[in-house]
Amino acid sequence: MNRSEYIESRNSLINDFETKFSFDDNQPLNGQFNMVSASLSNFIPEIHCSSHKDIYKKILLHKKLSILEQSSYQILDFIEVENFDDEIIGLLKTKPTIICTFHTGSYRVINLLLAKYKIPFTLVIGKDITEKEGELFSSLFNDLPGNVDGNNLKIINAENAKAGVQMLRELKQGKTLVLYIDGNSGAGTTTTENENNCSVNFLHQQIFARKGISFLAHVSNVPILTVASYRKSWDEIRLRFFDPIYPDKSKDREKFAIETTQRIYDLIAPIIRSYPEQWEGWLYIHKVANIVNSKIQSFNSNHSLIPTEKISFNSQLFGIFKLHNIPFLLKKNTYSFYEVDGKLYDLLTGCIEHPVRRECFENNVFHQLYEQGVLVYL
Repeated sequence: MNRSEYIESRNSLINDFETKFSFDDNQPLNGQFNMVSASLSNFIPEIHCSSHKDIYKKILLHKKLSILEQSSYQILDFIEVENFDDEIIGLLKTKPTIICTFHTGSYRVINLLLAKYKIPFTLVIGKDITEKEGELFSSLFNDLPGNVDGNNLKIINAENAKAGVQMLRELKQGKTLVLYIDGNSGAGTTTTENENNCSVNFLHQQIFARKGISFLAHVSNVPILTVASYRKSWDEIRLRFFDPIYPDKSKDREKFAIETTQRIYDLIAPIIRSYPEQWEGWLYIHKVANIVNSKIQSFNSNHSLIPTEKISFNSQLFGIFKLHNIPFLLKKNTYSFYEVDGKLYDLLTGCIEHPVRRECFENNVFHQLYEQGVLVYL
């Protein structure tokens, strides 16, 4: 794919998402949107719920673009690299390093940059991604003009029981590892109870994050290089390199792993706050969320109970969707959802866009929903 072909494909994707893409009648996507909206309300409550749909659509768009942009060396013409100085280039060329990155922006272009600078590396990704796209990753990499002496790209399944041993072996052989600390939608081992996780502060809440990367760095005595991709514009993809984090051998390994994992998330948080539509992690962060600030800002204006005033569904605190034609009401601050009957579903969805008068609801139903915060006066 040459430059003009890329621009044409990119612009076509952008146009399709802006003018044609709708998920209102797609139950699985609408359900996913509601979970994303809940996470946005929990982690960045200052973003009003009226912006959530546009953010969700752009998350899916950026995911598509990241796949498109992994396939051509010409994409490097659109990349602006930050803090990629001689010291960091020298580190990557002379010492094994753990590159710790996130599913932000065009997150796959890191592979192209490493190939351009002839830096040998091994990619560590989840089982599902390995099975679905592993061969594609390898074939694309092997065809790059900057490929290191025609070597094949090695991929390690992050969920394999022997993954830790395999990663240590690669580091001892002088290879750099590229790992995604924020997991992905196919990483089934990402759970709140996984012993490889630790609780870290992230934006307005906490999450259970993978501490294994920091643990591995301490064991192997290699630095961690945090890298984040984001877009300043459609024609400008940024790759920001942060200062290397070197293992502190005087520190207890567990303590170092937890503190360093927190430090890594502190580095990425401002980028995700500034460009929330560019982080794929919103699609699955609910799996590892640790809600410590349960109060979400609401637009309830505390009006008195006047039957002639109009009421609306409180989309900042609640979501509503169907899965397999079964209607559910979602409480966003706990990610808990409850089945509701079809008549109530129609009433609630109807007053999202078009507020209704109080008398549209039965008296006891209205009072229950109003007390719970599902309905608000405008």
